[in-house]
Formats: sequence, C-alpha cells, structure tokens
Amino acid sequence: MDDSLKAFGDEVLEGRLDPRVALECFLLVRLGVRTLAIVTLPAELPDGDLLGAQVDFEFRGRLVGQARDLKTRFNDAIERRRLKPVAFKTFLLRSSFANIVLASHSYLTHKQAGKSIGLDLQETEVRPAIREWFVSRPEDRAKILDLLSRRRELQRRGRAQHKPSQPVTLYVYPEETDADYLRSLGQLLGYPECCVEAYVGGRVRTEAAGGIPEDRAAAQIRDGRPALSAFWVKDFFPCRPDCPEAEARGRQARALLAQVRPEFAEIYAGFCRQNLERVSRGPEDIRRHGEWLDRGWSRS
Repeated sequence: MDDSLKAFGDEVLEGRLDPRVALECFLLVRLGVRTLAIVTLPAELPDGDLLGAQVDFEFRGRLVGQARDLKTRFNDAIERRRLKPVAFKTFLLRSSFANIVLASHSYLTHKQAGKSIGLDLQETEVRPAIREWFVSRPEDRAKILDLLSRRRELQRRGRAQHKPSQPVTLYVYPEETDADYLRSLGQLLGYPECCVEAYVGGRVRTEAAGGIPEDRAAAQIRDGRPALSAFWVKDFFPCRPDCPEAEARGRQARALLAQVRPEFAEIYAGFCRQNLERVSRGPEDIRRHGEWLDRGWSRS
C-alpha cells in the first residue's frame, strides 16, 4: 500500500480527521470511485458547529464596533465609512470567516491531509461565511475548474433575472434548474446515469418526474425495500432505493476502503445507514431549510 494512504488511515483511526470527510470524500476520490467530492466549510469539519458559532459571535461584535483588538477596530471603522451597509456586513463576514475557520486546527489538518494523498482542493465561496472544497485528483483539475466557471455564470445570470415573486431557492441555487449543469455535476460526483436523470427530472421537470428528488426518494423508501449499499454517499438520491448501479458503487467503495484499512468497511457501512436515514427524512429537512432561507431573505 502507498505509504501516504497508510499514514492517512492512521490519522482517521486516531481521530485526527472526520471519518466521513476522510472516507466518502477524500479516499473515494483518491481511489478512483468518483472524480469529485464536495466538502462544505465549516459545516462538515468535526467542530463545524462551534466554528460557525464563533464566526457569528465575532461578526456580531465587530458589527457594533467591538472587535477583539484595536487594529481590527481601526480597520473596521475605515471600512464602515467606505462601504455601503450591505457591503460592510459582507466584508465583516468574510473577514470573520478567515480569522476563525481558515486559521482553525481542523481546517488546516484536513486540508493538509487531503494534499498528503495527492488530492487537489479547489476552494470556492458559496456565501461570505460558507465555502466549499471541490476535491479531485490533479489530473481532473481542468474539469473541476470548468464546472465551477459554469456554476458562477449560471448564478450570475439567475440572480440578475430573479424576481421578488419567485422562491428564494431560485436566487440562492439558480444552477439547480439547469439540466446540463446537473448532468455534468452528477457524472463528476460518480452518480449512475439513471440516478442523475431521475434527479434532473425532479429538479427541472418536477410534475413529470413525480415530485422533487427529496419527496420522491423518501416515498420510495417508505414503499419499498431499500438496499443499504445504494445509499453510498451523503446527499445522493438513487433513482430507486434498490438501484443495481448505485448498489454496485457502494459495494465497490466498501471493498476498496477495506483494502486501505479493514476497519474502514464497517465505518463506511455505518455511513450508508446514516445516508439512508437522511434521505428518508429529506422532505422535512428541505422544509426547515426553506424556512431558514425565507427568514434570512426577509431580514436582508
């Protein structure tokens, strides 16, 4: 086995890395099961909730002129006079994110771990206090950069054309209505073509496809007999809960992970169970997320 993979396995088993990020994202890309994995920051770091709370605390203090040091207070005062209110809040959020998350031990440890096994981590901003790593192998970097460029253009156009009467989700995630983009993304994430087409149908042609993917998948689980290995990565919705193509991905992933460390097979099986549970409660999670977006939109 590659020495870098052995050392990486040690870090996982000794608790220095988040096991889901390490296995589903880093290792499955490194082992060639998928071309791309996406890690949301700081949410998917092991101390993501704490880091998010610390960013919010620093932001709120600086917003009322109570930065933790004189230099920051002085710089914030200059920016407050220079920028419009919304732009100033954006500046504070980005700066607080950099101070807290980008300097954190968990962020630096995971970033170094990914690079130690030869991965490329393209970091992109989703919102001022949320970023993503697009994880790939170096030889696939051009594909990832092209995908990110397409997403930025779809977001720019979608937000420029958004009307107040339209759902907030169309402003926040306009790329979710573009079939070609979703197909490209699904292919890079390693999803079977049948599952990608079912997802695209639910996102772009909701009525014809029997509802949005979250509703469809949850109903299928209730009415059928789901295969655990079909729920092989987080945030994946198989075309049906016993999809043979998705099951094959899960079996392949488990076998390859076990070659890195035998313990990883059972850890990964636990993630599949969690993924199944997450999909089964998807409609409720979507409802809560929509309410959260609406509250944020109404305050903006």
